Amino acid sequence: MRLNRSSTRLARAPAYLLLDIHQQLARLSRHFFIQLDFLIRLLLSTPLNTSQKEVMAHGVTTAALPFLFIFSFLYTTAVHADAAATLPQGQSLGPNDRLLSPGGTFALAFFTPAGGDPSRRYLGVMYAQSNEQTVPWVANRDAPVSAASAYSATVTSAGELQVLQGDRVAWSTNTSSPLGNVTLAISDDGNLQLTAAADGAEQLVWQSFDHPTDTFLPGMQITLDRHNGAVVSRTLFTSWRSPGDPGTGDFTLGQDPLGSAQLYIWRRNSSQQGGGGGENETYWRSGQWANTNFVGVPWRSLYVYGFKLNGDPSRRDGAMSYIFNTYNTSEYRFMLHPNGTETCYMLLGSGDWETVWSQPTIQCHQYNTCGANAECAGGDDGRAVCTCLKGFEPRDPAEYGGGNWAQGCVRSAPLSCEANVSGGGGGVGFTDLPGMKLPNFATWVTTVGDENACREACLANCSCGAYSYSIGTSCLIWGQELLDIYQFPDGAGYDLHVKVPASILDTGSKTRRWTAVVVAVIVVVVVLAGCVLLLWKCRRKIKEKLGIVGSREKPRLPSLLPVRGESRQDFSGANQSDQHQEEAEGGKKCELPLFPLEVVAAATGDFSPDNKLGEGGFGHVYKGRLPGGEEVAVKRLSRSSGQGQEEFKNEVILIAKLQHRNLVKLLGCCIQGEEKILVYEYMPNKSLDAFLFDPERRVLLDWKTRFHIIEGIARGLLYLHRDSRLRVVHRDLKASNILLDRDMNPKISDFGMARIFGGDQNQVNTNRVVGTLGYMSPEYAMEGLFSVRSDVYSFGILILEIVSGQKNSSFHHMEGSLNIVGYAWQLWSAGRGEELVDPAVRSSPAALRCVHVALLCVQDHACDRPDVQYVVMALGSDSSVLPKPKPPTFTLQCTSSDRSGDRHADESYSACDLTVSMLQGR
Repeated sequence: MRLNRSSTRLARAPAYLLLDIHQQLARLSRHFFIQLDFLIRLLLSTPLNTSQKEVMAHGVTTAALPFLFIFSFLYTTAVHADAAATLPQGQSLGPNDRLLSPGGTFALAFFTPAGGDPSRRYLGVMYAQSNEQTVPWVANRDAPVSAASAYSATVTSAGELQVLQGDRVAWSTNTSSPLGNVTLAISDDGNLQLTAAADGAEQLVWQSFDHPTDTFLPGMQITLDRHNGAVVSRTLFTSWRSPGDPGTGDFTLGQDPLGSAQLYIWRRNSSQQGGGGGENETYWRSGQWANTNFVGVPWRSLYVYGFKLNGDPSRRDGAMSYIFNTYNTSEYRFMLHPNGTETCYMLLGSGDWETVWSQPTIQCHQYNTCGANAECAGGDDGRAVCTCLKGFEPRDPAEYGGGNWAQGCVRSAPLSCEANVSGGGGGVGFTDLPGMKLPNFATWVTTVGDENACREACLANCSCGAYSYSIGTSCLIWGQELLDIYQFPDGAGYDLHVKVPASILDTGSKTRRWTAVVVAVIVVVVVLAGCVLLLWKCRRKIKEKLGIVGSREKPRLPSLLPVRGESRQDFSGANQSDQHQEEAEGGKKCELPLFPLEVVAAATGDFSPDNKLGEGGFGHVYKGRLPGGEEVAVKRLSRSSGQGQEEFKNEVILIAKLQHRNLVKLLGCCIQGEEKILVYEYMPNKSLDAFLFDPERRVLLDWKTRFHIIEGIARGLLYLHRDSRLRVVHRDLKASNILLDRDMNPKISDFGMARIFGGDQNQVNTNRVVGTLGYMSPEYAMEGLFSVRSDVYSFGILILEIVSGQKNSSFHHMEGSLNIVGYAWQLWSAGRGEELVDPAVRSSPAALRCVHVALLCVQDHACDRPDVQYVVMALGSDSSVLPKPKPPTFTLQCTSSDRSGDRHADESYSACDLTVSMLQGR
């Protein structure tokens, strides 16, 4: 019995062609509606009276109705032709049939791989909305059916899915169900399921997620179950044989069978024939799981995308599984390619796949390229550059120098265990290797809680050859052989401390002293030469200042947005061709749409007070509507504001390069005369403080919304600090700089104060302290020192404000004239933390955990505060145990006489003094 089909011509088309027709008609209909909307808007904007406009718009709509009917008919036919939601028991799926998931995301059908043998047909699950053939799961990958003879897929009466070549069973699920009435269906996450139902009870008989091929999809798990040191079961992914052949390939991915929770890719030896996922040779290793990412893939916080580990890798026994559930509607997939490369893809709105990350892509990514006790660094051409660790030398210098690194390196001098233990570590020390992929075969030390204790544990253990400590990994130690060490080029990675004899460290210190002297001499010479060159280049301006020559007209500031290869005038009439070289030397080019001042003025009603949304430290913000109808927010910088050309350039360049769902989107700018204007996407719900500090609107923020805002801000900060191409410190994170879109999604705004960090910078000193008192960290407010931990401090203040519903400056007259930090600590240390929580959300137990996280963020010393990735992990996990925060000693108190609740009272820089208070319990 065959699946009932439509009698249209589309029903006889190949399955993948039907998917393509479906996609093309969907795009065509979307374009039709867009053009119709544009035409109606154009008519309504013409200089006609109201009745004429209504008549013409009605005529256009009426004329479009036949086309709408045709599009609706064709689209419905394409979607439903030869497509069904389920395959009941006893029915079959033919060559031109398919099952479609309820939302139309996935389809099950027979296919021939692109570039493959057209005579071979496979049953597979494929994406229905992708521009290219994308098949995440194949049933009969090693048993294709011939296109020249009859073939089908059927659900038998015993509850088994079979792929048939005539009467021959080419592949089956090998299942059965006593309940009977078995049905096959595909869900919108791509999971193919056999379910049985009887007397109202439903039982899962089989699902494709338990039998993956080469692709890891959201909703799947990578499992490992160990008991008494033996592997009971685990999930394995195996690559295709080639891009055109889905047969079992040479590469297999799964969890480390030893239970370290690392992911491995194994390569089958060339001498081994056939399938089965041979694991004879380790090809790639992810590194240890560090709560938010793998240490071998440090630049991507997988936790943010929904990747989590269930289980404890320090036990090395029991069940552990990685799960992947996306936080948004974006489609992701992890695919193991036939060449052994694991790639994460994201499906764009255009139907194309974008590569998020991929490994291994260079020689150093592959497992243990340089052998034992050596580090691998990628050269400019991508080839490996191998170097023995400090205190080690090649086992065979001739072979190692010739590029044969298999034998690795050995210690150049043995370690003295007696001096190590009884001498208090005086005979040995540690050489520090920053930014590393940590070695394989680590041992978790669960009895220590900080880095010093981890170091002492390694010193006291004669077998310990190295250690590493971080918040994500805790304490890890290694034996005397260190395998698979990679030096990351961009400052990512983790610190590895290798135990070496003290004599080697002494030699290194002498070398460093001489190096420091030489470097200091070179720096002095370069600085002096630079000063002389600067004086020579500025000699004309110096003479003008001294009155030696007549002064000239001050040159115009260069435009931010040059057009390469041609000369043009800006909107104020100045020719810009002579400014291109100056901008190139400044290194601050940025290509972004320039809006004429006339357009911006018209969009805002000539900056009408009725369109004013608010004001900040540097000017006013207006609501506007562009000629195309798009609503925008226009930030007009005040001529007398403190934000000059440098801050304006900074904000434009930063926001133009940063793209994230929790960062405000910059649409363009306007530079004309003394006007400096930024055009942003419009946020209907304005800023967070408009809700949080308004007693009437605050009740609209239930706990789910508040926690959603906290998580969104954290993810935006994580992107700025770690995941973006630039490493950015915001420096002015506060409630008025958090905008809310229509769905109350938070977006970080106002990057005028932000600074870009280099990959090797951890802290920067500035002579100009800018920002908002009450949100500044102590080291920044008093010493001008700022880092990513300064933003963490501001975020902690924000969390306290969101949880309490109160402004940080509203606690000055409560219990000792403390700010929100001091007040929160007093309540927390007294066991009355729930009194800080807004009564409207006090019933939520997660609110107290947020207060705990906030107190960790606002600790006095930057080194005590967690980084943002730990904060994201702590907010997303209710089971992890948080460390105890240290009591705060610094408070910022405002001495302004105007404390009547003015919205911008805390933004007055001159009216605030810094004080130090000693809290009880310190």
